[in-house]
Amino acid sequence: MRKRKYFIGAVLAMALIGANSVTSFAAGWTNTSKGWKYQWGDGSYCHDSWVHYKDHWYYFGSDQLMRTGWIQRDGTWYFAADSGELQGGIMNINNNVYYFDTTSCKMNKGYLSYDGHIYNFTENGTEGGKPYVYTEWNSNGTVRRGVKFGPVKGG
Repeated sequence: MRKRKYFIGAVLAMALIGANSVTSFAAGWTNTSKGWKYQWGDGSYCHDSWVHYKDHWYYFGSDQLMRTGWIQRDGTWYFAADSGELQGGIMNINNNVYYFDTTSCKMNKGYLSYDGHIYNFTENGTEGGKPYVYTEWNSNGTVRRGVKFGPVKGG
């Protein structure tokens, strides 16, 4: 009887050790010396793909790093802020105004009616003096977004 108790105890101890040695990964963000990565629940990292996280889209390249700035994917242009979030709406980027669809975040070209005016957006943006979205920090640390009008070129 005494040997049986030790045997059962040894089996239980081995089972607990085995259960604790199984590696589990929590999906989420990983900051590396080269930039941000997103780890899936199975331990692999996102690459050449999009991640939808807390109502925002992010893109990760073949090197598994989150992209910022201009992103071209499948013949379409996107723009990601320094935080990696894809942008939607009217944006002033390097003094050119662009329109990104607010649902797909794809850069749109062509005519768009905005605030009672019709604008022609091209792959190079549109002329100055057009509206763009801005982001500012309030003194209490919250973010304020709105629409401003850029400088008029040549005038």
